[in-house]
Amino acid sequence: MNICNFGAFKKEKGFTLIELLIVILILVVLAAIAIPSYLFINDRAKETATETEMNNIAKALEVYLTDNNVYPTEGDFPDALETSGFMDDIPENDNWENAYQYSSASGASYVMESYGINGVDGGSDDIVFANGIMTEDGAYSNQ
Repeated sequence: MNICNFGAFKKEKGFTLIELLIVILILVVLAAIAIPSYLFINDRAKETATETEMNNIAKALEVYLTDNNVYPTEGDFPDALETSGFMDDIPENDNWENAYQYSSASGASYVMESYGINGVDGGSDDIVFANGIMTEDGAYSNQ
């Protein structure tokens, strides 16, 4: 019998528990960095899309004013723009699925508002257009 049997102490192939824990820890740290960044970019994209959508509606409202000398009243919006052919398929909701708020009692002026990310009136995240001009630009600055 050979006393120096080196094959009996042959190292097994595979990863140790410590190596696996280190890899998992690295993946958790990367996910903790990536997820908030994704959420920030996603919210900013929704805000930009909502602002663009509202700007298009505001332009259609200005063309309507030019042709009719008044803005549509609350009861006529958005049907007045669609039937007049100024804009097709005006969205009822912003990109957070909250309804746009439109008010024009007399037709002399209007205010159109999206409550923004939190969906609640007031605060720094609201997007507001009044008479064709954006007066509040949401949570993220437009640079």
